[in-house]
Amino acid sequence: MIDFNQRGSQCVKLRVICTAIILTTILLVGIQSAAASAPPVQIEISTDVEEPKPGEPVEIDANISNLANNNNQNVRVRYVWLREGGELDTYQQSEDVGVIAPGGELTIPFSVTFTSTGQKHLDLVITVSNEGGDSSHTYKKPLYIDVIDDSDLRGDVRLTSNSVTGSGTVSIEGDAANIGGTDVESVLLRVPETGSVSPSPPNGEYYVGGIETSEFGTYELTADIANGTDSVPVELTYITTGENRDDERVTKTQQIPVADSLSGFPRTQQAQATATTTPPSGGGPPILLIGGVAVLVVISILGVVLWRRQ
Repeated sequence: MIDFNQRGSQCVKLRVICTAIILTTILLVGIQSAAASAPPVQIEISTDVEEPKPGEPVEIDANISNLANNNNQNVRVRYVWLREGGELDTYQQSEDVGVIAPGGELTIPFSVTFTSTGQKHLDLVITVSNEGGDSSHTYKKPLYIDVIDDSDLRGDVRLTSNSVTGSGTVSIEGDAANIGGTDVESVLLRVPETGSVSPSPPNGEYYVGGIETSEFGTYELTADIANGTDSVPVELTYITTGENRDDERVTKTQQIPVADSLSGFPRTQQAQATATTTPPSGGGPPILLIGGVAVLVVISILGVVLWRRQ
């Protein structure tokens, strides 16, 4: 006859073993996911010259901060590139920069020189990983620098003090400043239609009017942007005037950065970086995973031993 007490004891032990295996598996998955998550970093860029001239060196400081609260979550900075925006051409590159402790920061200096005038688009690209982890993560932050020429005495309108708020539909505000040598008239700003950006009511375009030399007028524009958009183009149209020259109509486009933040900070012109994850490259299974498998094996052997003793 079957000993129901013995059979019940075996069932209870089997349930305990199965529960332990399930809980251990869940714990390992959670630990592995945490180890593979993107490091919480923040990137800020500053320059020593706001509007350089051709041939004038521009010193750029890239500041990387580790925002982690966990004392053990160090961030290793593997690569840092300063590239021409939208291109693969690299101005400068640094490798194995160092490790940043939680709450710490690291500043990486660059120096660039431009040979022509106009708005220059650079991208600061960094690759980081959690110290001890295999997964690497790439962050990109845009930088726009206006290179001017003092010999150009025409009126010249630039958008300054720009800020961007909202998501999906964003509001762009700032000043339209005349940094040129003559007055400008009929200043009109508009958001052009692109693949990822479109003008949106109520201010898809904004009429500023006339701006005297060294003066400015405020503006506000609204636009719809797609996910992942890092800048909104603003088209400027105006007429330059002068006593000794004919009036001239100027049309140009200025990019306003609106990159998304990973860490939940407000969306501003000094936007946070966006991140993409790069799969692990070699190095074998992570230590945490190996340890987890060992724990599961021990629990399984223990279960078999207890079962056979009944």
